[in-house]
Amino acid sequence: MVRLREIPRTAAFAWSPGSASPYIATGTRAGAVDADFSNETDLELWDLALDREGGAAELQPAAKLSTESGFHDLAWTESDVSSRGIIAGALENGSLDLWNADKLLSGASDPLVSRASQHSGPVKTLQFNPRHSNLLATGGSKGELFISDLNNIDNPFRLGNVAARQDDIECLDWNKKVPHILVTGSSAGFVTVWDVKTKKESLTLNNLGRKAVSAVAWDPEKPTKLITSIPLETDPLILVWDLRNSNAPERVLKGHESGVLSLSWCAQDPDLLLSCGKDNRTICWNPQTGVQYGEFPVVTNWTFQTRWNPHNPNMFATASFDGRISIQTIQNTKSDAIAQAGASQAQPVDDEDFFAKAQSQPQASTFSLPTPPKWLQRPASVSFGFGGRVISVGLTDPGKPGSRASKVRITPFEIDSTLSSATQTFEEALKVGDLRKICETRIENAQSDSDRADWKVIETLISDNPKKQVINYLGFSSEVDEAADSLSKLGLEKSEGDGVNGVPQSDSRGPGVRKHKRLSSIFDTHTDGDNFLTDLSASKGAKTNDPFQIYTGSESEADRGITRALLLGDFEKALDICLQEDRMSDAFMVAICGGQKCIEKAQEAYFQKQAEGPNYLRLLASIVGKNLWDVVHNADLANWKEAIATLCTFATNEEFSDLCETLGDRLEEQAKAQDDKEGRKNAAFCFLVSSKLEKVVGIWIDELQENENKSIQQAADNETSFSIHVRALQSLIEKVTVFRHVAKFEDTEKQKPSDWKLSLLYDKYLEYADVAASHGQLDIAKRYLDLLPQAHSAAEVARNRINLATRKATARATPAHTATTSRLTPKPLPQPNVPQGMYNPSATMTQVNNPYGPPAPMQASNPYAPTGASPTTPGCKSITINGYILYPSYESACLE
Repeated sequence: MVRLREIPRTAAFAWSPGSASPYIATGTRAGAVDADFSNETDLELWDLALDREGGAAELQPAAKLSTESGFHDLAWTESDVSSRGIIAGALENGSLDLWNADKLLSGASDPLVSRASQHSGPVKTLQFNPRHSNLLATGGSKGELFISDLNNIDNPFRLGNVAARQDDIECLDWNKKVPHILVTGSSAGFVTVWDVKTKKESLTLNNLGRKAVSAVAWDPEKPTKLITSIPLETDPLILVWDLRNSNAPERVLKGHESGVLSLSWCAQDPDLLLSCGKDNRTICWNPQTGVQYGEFPVVTNWTFQTRWNPHNPNMFATASFDGRISIQTIQNTKSDAIAQAGASQAQPVDDEDFFAKAQSQPQASTFSLPTPPKWLQRPASVSFGFGGRVISVGLTDPGKPGSRASKVRITPFEIDSTLSSATQTFEEALKVGDLRKICETRIENAQSDSDRADWKVIETLISDNPKKQVINYLGFSSEVDEAADSLSKLGLEKSEGDGVNGVPQSDSRGPGVRKHKRLSSIFDTHTDGDNFLTDLSASKGAKTNDPFQIYTGSESEADRGITRALLLGDFEKALDICLQEDRMSDAFMVAICGGQKCIEKAQEAYFQKQAEGPNYLRLLASIVGKNLWDVVHNADLANWKEAIATLCTFATNEEFSDLCETLGDRLEEQAKAQDDKEGRKNAAFCFLVSSKLEKVVGIWIDELQENENKSIQQAADNETSFSIHVRALQSLIEKVTVFRHVAKFEDTEKQKPSDWKLSLLYDKYLEYADVAASHGQLDIAKRYLDLLPQAHSAAEVARNRINLATRKATARATPAHTATTSRLTPKPLPQPNVPQGMYNPSATMTQVNNPYGPPAPMQASNPYAPTGASPTTPGCKSITINGYILYPSYESACLE
């Protein structure tokens, strides 16, 4: 327990009501004399300032008002006319005064609300009704008991017969469950239960042989139970009564060494009772069992009043005749070792002050409650565990009073069941390896045109001849076939059965490909070109049917030069003469005979001459010159499909990927500049056919966010933003995963420490792994985390969590019955009349720390800790955590 504040007054007191910052009202105690023998009597309000650090332990009053008489009791209640409520004082002169707390604090000149003088003698006790705050019960000398209505304070009514009793009413208490029932205790030993509704007494108890009653209190929860106390030095007892059997007390609490003067039963926990008395002690009890929990620091004079804070029972106040009202907590916040160290460090005093200090300083005393107070207990609690599990704790029998047996359940939990089924279906399809079926399903169920287009492109890449399928997808296949048919009609294509000199030629392009020649093979010198002139000349042994002369005499100089060069085999010189004379047809025929060098020379001369010719010649120049970069860099982006078709037809495998990527970069740059989503989709097409995952994934993530926002706007009432986001994330991961399989993508940056090209994708993998783990799919989460670089810090943390959750079970030697009962079985508590200091716990429980549990008051358990067979339930899988056997099923074991 910690002494929070101290009020230097010998006074009756009352706590402020409500949840605002707590105040205490004090009234000078009637019959008490100050150290300076002052006869002043005051009503004072004190701000405890508990919300300010370093507040002075000894406070100064926030408001002060002189009164005509001393106080026997004070009460404070809420009111509609004052935000801070109304204060009632039971005065020695028989007056009942009411004050407005707001006016007292503001220093107004008229804080007194009313003054009633119906009592003929001192008013000894008073209390507001807890249900009806306008009703005030007051008791005083000569058995006077009045009920006053604050709305009509001048017309109270009296309970009881005037001539029946002449003893003083020392205490009273309203029933906490039945608002019209009141109990009073008198100096003659009568404990009377009154029915205010009928204005009659219902029952009278004989307080252990009519011994004087100093305090009474009702049970906060049971309307038929109450306690009384005896102020006599010979019988310092607390009696527990059950009105269903009023012949004798149900239980007697013995612990005080002298008369008991005050009781306070905690409204929030009926297992806590405070008592104080003439032995200078304040003791905490369990009135249900009679066990004495311990006592608070002992002061040097009688403690005549103790009260729980009505709103925050963690603290209480006790008034004593040594001139102090101490505000302290119920629990000690320091260990015994720290408390003893603090005591040993106390400042030394000289011989003259020794006895004065000994008489004024309270004696240290500490104890700990064996069980937490009811307001700190959790009758039910729940926590989400890693891996799609929920841990819940609940009472085994909530309806059984005093039952503390509880159940711990570990159950699976799914935020979105559709995600689990979608993930499982996709993983099974991957195991089967039917990627085409996955693509067909996604094309059919696509939510957007761009998503459908992506899946169609991925499907084309699965085929044996992906370039041809891309051309077909772009819509060029029929045009190529028609052109081939036209060439065939013109006689520019050999039939399948023809070959050189009647010998059929094999087709190196494989089956299923049409047999027409491409433009790239027009000047192919190592195929049919080698036999071109052979086909034109006569075969060996053939007779001459058309004689000719090499020279006729009418030739031009150029003709003779060409003839002479041909005769000597100087094809390059013959080619130069043909080009000089602008004989392009003759030049191409000579070039065929002269080999590749001559062919390239003829091509170059031709294209230079046709620089201003049709556009197809620019394309033909790129094809013939094997310079497709000219097409990629300079072709109009409106013709990107034609450019892709050209690349698929003529680009080598080594250059194809880079060429398509460059075209995609141009399309993406233009799309960003013009905010063109169609252009972005075209760029994604280029990146797909070039197998550039790092480029296309950025576009896909942008599309994911756009589609997600659109879906949220169009969402049904039963859809959450999380479900929509997870579905979009699932679609992205499926697309990336299938594309990686199709493109046989290898991540070459997994060993890099930073600056990864796929950093955006890594973030999505990490998020997807977290979602999968939260649905209990730890194996799937682990597989996607393995795709991240080892140096990725967030991935390392996630991997460690999964490894911990999936680690193998280890056996524990602790028996199950010992583990389940050791924590919940309270150790024996000290009994009354034991020397001071024996109330301290003899041992301190060592709590096993779980480094993976949350810092909550309840010991968090890890649902993936080691599992094994329960020793008490054959065949039942259990989890052993910190000495507890937890059963991960709906029928969990009870922890008694």
